[in-house]
This record gives sequence, C-alpha cells and structure tokens, in this order.
Amino acid sequence: MRLTVVYYGGLKQDVGAKRETLDLPHATLTVRELNDLLRERHPALASRLRTVAVAVNDALVESDHVLHDGDEASLLPPVSGG
Repeated sequence: MRLTVVYYGGLKQDVGAKRETLDLPHATLTVRELNDLLRERHPALASRLRTVAVAVNDALVESDHVLHDGDEASLLPPVSGG
C-alpha cells in the first residue's frame, strides 16, 4: 500500500519535510494505526499527534477511518490566534 502523508504547521518542521510517501506492507490501515507508525518513525511527533486532526483526501476523518492504497492523509495541528 502506498500512502502520502502531508504535514502542516509545526509538524513539517518536526519531520523535516512537507510530505512523504510511505510504502507499507499493509492492505489497509486505520488512522489510529498510521499515528502509531508515525510515532515510531518520527519520535518528535509523539506528543503532538494527540491533538492533530486528520483529513483523508480532503475530508476530515475519525481515528477508526480505514486508509487505502493511494490515499493522501493530511495532518492538521490545532490553530490558535488572537
């Protein structure tokens, strides 16, 4: 399964890239499982992933959403301002 992950805000600094393509041995993967995989791959994200929203192919999804080959998962950190 090939999955593109796009990082927004401070997440891209933590990872060192705006996007990355993952080639995974899974046929499918949930968003929760993706977060676990990203914690292992990028330890700097570990504490931040708890508050990140995930959009798959431009639609916000829950952690039990199933990802499929060719999907694009965008990680959106909370935004604050004043």
